[in-house]
Amino acid sequence: MAKPFSYLILIIFLLQGLNLHAQKDSLKNKLPHKFSPDTLLNSNIDGLHISAKPYKRSPKRAALLSALIPGAGQIYNHKYWKLPIVYGALATVGFFYFNNRFWYLEYKDAYLNDLDEINAPSVYALQGVTTSQLRVAADQNQQFMEYSMIGFALLYGLQIVDATVDAHLFYFDVSEDLSMNWHPSLQMTRNQQFAQGLSLNFTF
Repeated sequence: MAKPFSYLILIIFLLQGLNLHAQKDSLKNKLPHKFSPDTLLNSNIDGLHISAKPYKRSPKRAALLSALIPGAGQIYNHKYWKLPIVYGALATVGFFYFNNRFWYLEYKDAYLNDLDEINAPSVYALQGVTTSQLRVAADQNQQFMEYSMIGFALLYGLQIVDATVDAHLFYFDVSEDLSMNWHPSLQMTRNQQFAQGLSLNFTF
């Protein structure tokens, strides 16, 4: 079970990385703190009462929508490009669940049928498959089915967390004003000698 959790953590970082990149393109020069003071207040334009305040996203509402309907929180945050990822992941895990459930019931019925000698032998018995092998196959598919259920629950929770984080970071400053530059530099030591060093410059 360690690998599925590692994959889920990797998916979280990838989604948030893509999210920040998308925000950089869509919210450039549109962040609330970049508006002039006048635009943050209600104003009258040509006799019309227009509110220039940017609409904020509620993390609680985003989480609730995602909990009720998968992907609804992403729609609420205007992250439409994430919908194929959400539904694709859930559909994939759902497919594995129903596929494993089908074969679990198939092997289980054949196993129970072959245990009773009164019944006609199953198709698997005619092929030389023993009852022990049928039981192992049924148990294995049952285990895979349970893993699929756990994976579906984790992915369902992950899309809720993703929508909540997106709502928190909806106006997070990802513009090019935020940067970090580094370059080699010479620094004076206590012995009045020059030594090579590294200079870091942060721009906010």
